[in-house]
Amino acid sequence: MTQSIVLYGGQFNPIHTAHMAVASEVYHQLKPDRFLFLPSYMSPLKSHNAELNTSHRLKMLELATDALGFGEVCLDEIERQGQSYTYDTLKAIKAKHPDAQIYFIIGTDQYDQLDRWYRIDELKQIVTFVVVNREKEVQEVSEGMIAIKIPRIDISSSLIRQRVQSGEPIQVLVPKQVESYIRRERLYED
Repeated sequence: MTQSIVLYGGQFNPIHTAHMAVASEVYHQLKPDRFLFLPSYMSPLKSHNAELNTSHRLKMLELATDALGFGEVCLDEIERQGQSYTYDTLKAIKAKHPDAQIYFIIGTDQYDQLDRWYRIDELKQIVTFVVVNREKEVQEVSEGMIAIKIPRIDISSSLIRQRVQSGEPIQVLVPKQVESYIRRERLYED
C-alpha cells in the first residue's frame, strides 16, 4: 500500500496560529499517513537579516505539534545546513520513501514564483503541490496540483517578532506553549 506523506516547509521563526491552521486544514482534508514539518536552514528566496536560532525554532515546532495532536519535525534541511533547495530535500526524501505519494504545501506567494524555483519541472515529477490561498479568497492552481482553501488569518512570523520586541501581546497569535517558551527564553526581545 502506498504511503502518503505531507511536507510543510518554512522558517517557522516562530511557528504561529496561521501555520497551524494551514497544517490542520491540509491534514484533515488529505488524511496523510505522515505529516512532516520541514524547517529550513536557509531559504534561497528569502533574505536572512536576523540570526536563526535553530534549537529554539525546533523546540517551538515540537510544542506546536503537541498542541495540534499530529505531525513530526523533519530535520533534513537543518542537518544539511547552508542554503537549501526544495528540489534537493524532496529528492532525498523520495529516495528514502520511493513508493510514497509526497505532497508539499505552499502558499499563494510561493505558487506565484514557482518559475523561480530550482529545477521546478523535475520537482513537479517528485511531489504534488498543495497550494493554500494566501491574501485571496480562492486559489486557482495548475493541473496536477491541489488547492485547499483555508480561513484567512493575517499573521506572520515577522509580526510576532515585532510585537515581542515592542512589548505587545502575542496571545492567541501563537499556541500558548509557544508563547510561554518565547517569554521564558526571552526570544525576539532585541
